[in-house]
Amino acid sequence: MDVKGYSMMDIAPTVSAVLGLPPPAQAKGSPIQEIVVDFSNRKRVAILVPDALGMFAWNLWKHKMPYLESLHNDRSIVLRSVMPSVTPVNFATIVTGTDVQGHGVRVYTGSFSCETLFDVLRKANRKSAGVGLDDHTGCELMGKNADICGNAGEGSDDDVADKVIEIVDSDRPDFLIAQFVRVDYTFHKYGPSSSSVVPMLIGTDERIRKLVDHLGPLGYGIIIMSDHGQHDLPIASPEGKKGDHGTDTPEDRLVPCTWT
Repeated sequence: MDVKGYSMMDIAPTVSAVLGLPPPAQAKGSPIQEIVVDFSNRKRVAILVPDALGMFAWNLWKHKMPYLESLHNDRSIVLRSVMPSVTPVNFATIVTGTDVQGHGVRVYTGSFSCETLFDVLRKANRKSAGVGLDDHTGCELMGKNADICGNAGEGSDDDVADKVIEIVDSDRPDFLIAQFVRVDYTFHKYGPSSSSVVPMLIGTDERIRKLVDHLGPLGYGIIIMSDHGQHDLPIASPEGKKGDHGTDTPEDRLVPCTWT
């Protein structure tokens, strides 16, 4: 099937359009009409981000993730990350619709220099949530700028999933974004093309299914995407990394996106 390409900067305008709100003021992207149309009866939006699951690894291992593959068989686009292709920069782009020159965030403890989706919802008296582990982008950058900070502590991606469920059951935020870091950590350790990553990907697939099954009946349109990809290192780094990212290459910048 043909797969269309879009920019990471298109996500914030898309979420705004679905929620019937204006995009963040400095957004450079445009709404992705396929998502807007499919979410026409959705009242809320959740973005689930398996960190670093780029097109390079996806094309190698999607047969090991049958649930996510089934979603992509129905709806699939490719997003291009902004530079540098690292986590805090692109999470900031997801919620602002602009690049690093516009939002000013380079590290997960950074501050936004422009309007975010969190601000847009707050002005409309609607609620947002950011979920992730302590000392990671999902908690420190997303959660602490949202109305609800879903801090899953020093735990695991399963703890993040449990925190998402806890928050939607108790608060029903209109917009939620969650970071799942195990993909990134595992790719750094083994390299994205190593078969050693497969057990992690199987677990990630099961986690996504669990969350979609829970969030869908609560009225959420669910976007599943990544912030950047990873490439294999020809020689392990001094820290022992066999995979990395941050470059202006397809391996690092192109990520799959689907929705349901």
